[in-house]
Amino acid sequence: MKLYLFNPENDIALAYGRRRFTMSQNVARLHDDGALLPMWYASDCDAVLGVCHDGEWLDFVRASFGIGADVTKSCRHGVYNGSPWGWSFDASRRLSSAGAAVISDEKIDAIASLSHRRVTVRIMQRLHENLDFPLPRVPVEISDTGSLLRRVSESPVYVKAPWSSSGRGVFRVDTVDERVLARVEGVLRRQGSVLVEDALEKKCDFAMLFNISGGIVSWVGYSFFFNAVGDAYGGNMLADDSRIEDLLVANGAARERLHAIRDLLVDVFADIIGDAYEGYFGVDMLITESGMIAPCIELNLRMTMGVVAHILKSRYLPDGVTGVYRVLSGVPSSVTAPVIENGKLLKGSVFLTPPSAGGFNFIMEAGGQLISDRCL
Repeated sequence: MKLYLFNPENDIALAYGRRRFTMSQNVARLHDDGALLPMWYASDCDAVLGVCHDGEWLDFVRASFGIGADVTKSCRHGVYNGSPWGWSFDASRRLSSAGAAVISDEKIDAIASLSHRRVTVRIMQRLHENLDFPLPRVPVEISDTGSLLRRVSESPVYVKAPWSSSGRGVFRVDTVDERVLARVEGVLRRQGSVLVEDALEKKCDFAMLFNISGGIVSWVGYSFFFNAVGDAYGGNMLADDSRIEDLLVANGAARERLHAIRDLLVDVFADIIGDAYEGYFGVDMLITESGMIAPCIELNLRMTMGVVAHILKSRYLPDGVTGVYRVLSGVPSSVTAPVIENGKLLKGSVFLTPPSAGGFNFIMEAGGQLISDRCL
């Protein structure tokens, strides 16, 4: 049995490397408002760490979708294994304090190391060595601004902090000025290096989802996602993998290349991750205007919104129905009444967490406008 923790701040916690750190007000609100999201991917015998102040909402989702996971602030020691959104020392502290069993500090150190963006260099090198079609250049890790100046003189780039989340710590550089230098030097002081990669002409975002257990990697599916303002996560398409793959091909990706990347990554991740991590993870990718696939924009060695969307589609939408999973700041201007049959959402909208007037809302929608039109 598992005790789930929704800690979307985990990437930031890894950067701090402490057992306790202070979240910004916005991140703390996301953490609190999304606390019960794991109910939708937990099993009936599991529990979710949190508090529900909206009994009407809880009764509705339990009755409508057969959700059986308990909501608790603590559990008996030795009964549950901790299952956070992502592992960090802060997540370990929270789960251990609640009574759950947690992984060792050595495991957390290994996960933190593998979550550093320099790992994308190793992944891209392996892909370049084993694939016979064009890929973006391998990113470079730099620890001084002189190296950045040389790379920007060749082409515009994206600069990425080693650990950051939801688009934060990632910014485009076309020319280097005092403002850019100050921002890069700040990251270098705090985290020691930055990753620099070519700025590509993006047509659409997507991700591949995987699971690893005992060092054995399995492919889970696709994630077709879109961003909100400022590159923060906006939402996901809810559709079968075959439909998402057709959409990727329609956007210029060659189907056989998608399959080649998928199959190779299974072996690459088994070698790189080994037994250091157990659970779901995702790899953000994109398709360029020319149809080239950028196969490793970022490795997310944790639960992802894409995995949540994949589970929502498989559990709560009937075959042939598409939808969207969204995370919004504030209550949406209009919400369509849900039509639910046999625990499946046929059309309309459902709040996946208690509605929050001044915070974040997690919403599943089905039917209506074609989601591919909305995402693109």
